Amino acid sequence: MASILIVYQSRTGFTEKYVNWIKESITCDIVRLDQLSQVDLEPYTKIIYGAGIHAGHIQGLKTFKKHVLNLVDDKIVIFATGAAPYDEKIVTAIKQNNFLENERQAVVFFYFQSGLNYEKMPFFDKLVMKTFSKVLALKKNKSEIEDGTSQAITQSHDHSKREYIVPLIDYLNQSQTNTSMST
Repeated sequence: MASILIVYQSRTGFTEKYVNWIKESITCDIVRLDQLSQVDLEPYTKIIYGAGIHAGHIQGLKTFKKHVLNLVDDKIVIFATGAAPYDEKIVTAIKQNNFLENERQAVVFFYFQSGLNYEKMPFFDKLVMKTFSKVLALKKNKSEIEDGTSQAITQSHDHSKREYIVPLIDYLNQSQTNTSMST
């Protein structure tokens, strides 16, 4: 059995694409979030949770937290996928929206730009995104982030790149090396 488990939720396929790329790069087990209750987490040295961003929140994170109980654990790693390009301001906002104060400092977090797939998006989500896009388009004096977001959400697109997982893979390889050296 692998010592790394990836738990994920993917509504439109982007997170699943990243999970598959990670699995090609490291030895790990994979399970969808809705099947996590059937898995014994104890044997794993790292548990990675990945999901898309929806309205600023990492999908399914609250459910994942119930299973692991403590995100401030050196065996937990979180990644999120979203349509916006990587930007420290965006990453900071994601952390503020999803993690408690003590978690923000301690949780190992990665963000991967992905895209939007209106064809696979539930109707209500699609409606909200299109409405938000129109509101942003009409707004005067947009911030740089608002301008970028406005452009990014107008239509389906895929900016996923395998290279975005390199920092996560490097982190996992380094932590596995440190674990091997300490035993």
